[in-house]
Amino acid sequence: MIYLFIISYIIIVIGIILLILSSIKVNREVNLVRNNNCNYAILIPARDESKVIENLLKSIEIQNEDMSNVYVIVEDKDDITCKITKRYGANIYIRKKPIRSRKGYALDECIKKILKTKHYDLYFIFDADNILDSNFIKNILKSWKKGYEITTGYRNILNPTNVVSGCSGLVFSLVNNVLNKQNIKHNRPIILSGTGFYISGRIIEQLHGFPFNTLTEDYDLSLYVSANNISCTYNDKAIFFDEQPTDLKCSIKQRTRWIKGFFETRKKRLKNVKGDLFQKLGIMPIVFTLVGLFLLFITSLINIFVSNKSYMLLFLIPIIIYVVLFLLTVLVLKKEKKYLNLNKSLKIKCLFFNPIFLSTFVICFFKAISNKDIKWDKINHNG
Repeated sequence: MIYLFIISYIIIVIGIILLILSSIKVNREVNLVRNNNCNYAILIPARDESKVIENLLKSIEIQNEDMSNVYVIVEDKDDITCKITKRYGANIYIRKKPIRSRKGYALDECIKKILKTKHYDLYFIFDADNILDSNFIKNILKSWKKGYEITTGYRNILNPTNVVSGCSGLVFSLVNNVLNKQNIKHNRPIILSGTGFYISGRIIEQLHGFPFNTLTEDYDLSLYVSANNISCTYNDKAIFFDEQPTDLKCSIKQRTRWIKGFFETRKKRLKNVKGDLFQKLGIMPIVFTLVGLFLLFITSLINIFVSNKSYMLLFLIPIIIYVVLFLLTVLVLKKEKKYLNLNKSLKIKCLFFNPIFLSTFVICFFKAISNKDIKWDKINHNG
């Protein structure tokens, strides 16, 4: 039993050391090629998304008058999404192999069709439930003109209706406004989070498509970026809004898929990542500390059956974990106070509930490793 306690403390110390190392600047060679004007395509996987697709198309039309560069990807010609798309003059791509239901396969199929006849300097990728700020394209193209081949925008909460959707949105705030800002500050690759980003046509043409088809195609692309030293950045002036789950059960199902995809992607791509310690580890340094605390809690729980000395520690550790996650939430809310789409009342509720919400990642983890048949399922959007 003593060895489990020692391992727990070692993991906690490693987490603290990594937090210190994460603040050290890394000299990483990035070759930027400046670009002025560009033509772009907008790709939207939209299987059965008639409830929400019009909101996105409206927000695109405001800043993109010619909708002939917009491609809405569906699986069935009778999908009502097609009828709505036609009204806006956008292209409809009906998949030839809908049995491969993952988002990455849908994007790859459509892009390969485009490459046969057209060249685009870059490709935007959005989910059907997104809505773009009226200056999204203008602002994100500033990153393109600086030479970045991949840029992700600021992901805001579209439906701040309860603490679940609020805390779900804060997960992306943690990735972008904490992790990604730290990454670009210290010349490390960013982590993409599913939607609201562009990828250059040069990369697409080199790859002859979009070969990122794990359960988490965004993380798949992120590891590829890291392995190939591709210039990338996070642009918090390019704002878009994204619908979040409002039900905890649905959120756990979604995050279980993320974790399953995380391991699937690392098995596929990690061997190609060289010299990037934080991508190799794959998690934020603070997670090491939390894992150590959680292991310490489990060890103490087991130890109850053989000793009465761990009772105090057993009650103390969950409190420590809650306080650490609470302070992390304070940090995120402080960094996000300018743009985050949460009212004051919901911010307070999220502040106290978010540590519990983040703790449910433990449930997602065990569901992910115990279930071999996790699929990419469509999440119903309310519009």
